[in-house]
Amino acid sequence: MGLDQNIINIIINQFALQKYQTKDIDVSDFGLRDLELLLAQRIKYLIDYDRDKLMHSLYRIDIDEDRVKMIFKNSQSDMIPLRIARLIIDRTIKKIQWHQQINDIE
Repeated sequence: MGLDQNIINIIINQFALQKYQTKDIDVSDFGLRDLELLLAQRIKYLIDYDRDKLMHSLYRIDIDEDRVKMIFKNSQSDMIPLRIARLIIDRTIKKIQWHQQINDIE
């Protein structure tokens, strides 16, 4: 499994995307851009209907709160979900790379 597929699987599980939006989609054909767009849809839903759950998820993933606040403050409302999705994907990539570096050292 490549880095992209690993990231996709982690984020799909973290945000329960398979339960909400991937019923008829073969996620093995996904790329990071597809994931970004799908995740942005889920984030939009959470912003509109369950912002507390979104904020808890971002905290759990260790997304910088100040960056999220800046996105809400300085972005057009239709761009907020996409920008948050990018933060999530970038943070997940960094975590995976960090874990790989630790494993390489050991």
